[in-house]
Amino acid sequence: MDIHCRHCGEPWEIYTLHEFNDYNRRAKLFAKLGCNALMDDGENTTPCNMPVVDLGIAQASAVLQDDSPHPDDWLGASDLLMMLEGG
Repeated sequence: MDIHCRHCGEPWEIYTLHEFNDYNRRAKLFAKLGCNALMDDGENTTPCNMPVVDLGIAQASAVLQDDSPHPDDWLGASDLLMMLEGG
């Protein structure tokens, strides 16, 4: 089950957040910084600047992450994208 970076759309297994001792902090950082929140000791303040993998998924993820602080609520980015596109 994937959550996606709000900046590049890169998918991340939701359980990746659980690999960190500071799960809640990392979740907040991921909602703000995307991929960069998972890349180092958590002190990076720069948003992800990787090439965009999927702009639609990135935008849908941003909506979900802005709507809820709970990573479990971020899992529906592809479903939300289909709804936004009228599919």
